[in-house]
Amino acid sequence: MTVAVVLFTSDLRLHDHPPLRAALNSADEVVPLSVRDPSAHAAGSDVTDRAAFPADCRADLDASLRRRGGRLVVRTGPVARVAGAGAGTRPHRVLNPVYQGRRYDPDGTYVRRRVPEPADAGGAAAHEPWRLPQHERTRQRCPAPLLDLGEGPARFRQARGRG
Repeated sequence: MTVAVVLFTSDLRLHDHPPLRAALNSADEVVPLSVRDPSAHAAGSDVTDRAAFPADCRADLDASLRRRGGRLVVRTGPVARVAGAGAGTRPHRVLNPVYQGRRYDPDGTYVRRRVPEPADAGGAAAHEPWRLPQHERTRQRCPAPLLDLGEGPARFRQARGRG
């Protein structure tokens, strides 16, 4: 049985949510997740009016999911920690955004909607615009990568004594 966790951040709609659609099409079970991040308190975005809006949005999303036989799972904590490791027994998972993107957004539609630079990159190339030829990267104003995604897992394995 496959389970997909769909993280709802600022896009709290059901009718046009590409990651949700992809998860529904590929997984046996879908867990809709929203995270209340305590860093919002430190940034001052939990002022009464500002804090009420996301809570109301989550309540509305949960009501929509319940009408469809589901429910919204809401957790509190840093988004990277809660969404990356969840409540399971694998708190040291390494998230690979390219792999996740190719798996749940194979044609790059979601990426192109959220990230303007690879808008003209065809298909899955939107997930790795740094692999485009130099003239294409320049034309699309794609910045150079900040880090090598292969380096993170290698450093993680080495730190765990498995590399």
